[in-house]
Amino acid sequence: MAVFVFEIVSELFLFVIMPLFATVAAVWTFWNVLAAIDPNEVKSIQSFLTVIVVVVPFVMLVFYGLAVVMYDQLMTASGSWRAVFLPLKESPWVILGGAVIYFGLTVWTWSRWRKLAISQ
Repeated sequence: MAVFVFEIVSELFLFVIMPLFATVAAVWTFWNVLAAIDPNEVKSIQSFLTVIVVVVPFVMLVFYGLAVVMYDQLMTASGSWRAVFLPLKESPWVILGGAVIYFGLTVWTWSRWRKLAISQ
């Protein structure tokens, strides 16, 4: 039982938490680089909407896509009894998880943008 719990926790860490941290770090780095290049541009609503509509989904697609591909390859190579994700099947839990992560990143980016916009 303890081995099964350790396996679940390690999979959650490697394929959910690590891509989440990488996504947050990439968006944060992009936002800070944008602020360093042109502080007035980063305060505009167009920059904020561009980050929310283009950058955040792209970064999420890259990091979580890599996590799904790596998980699929690991499960296939190990001959695991667990379901392989590729080709992706529609799952309400995966869609809900992606929506929650996207919403959280949007609120976090909005709070950073709002602080900059208020200081203007």
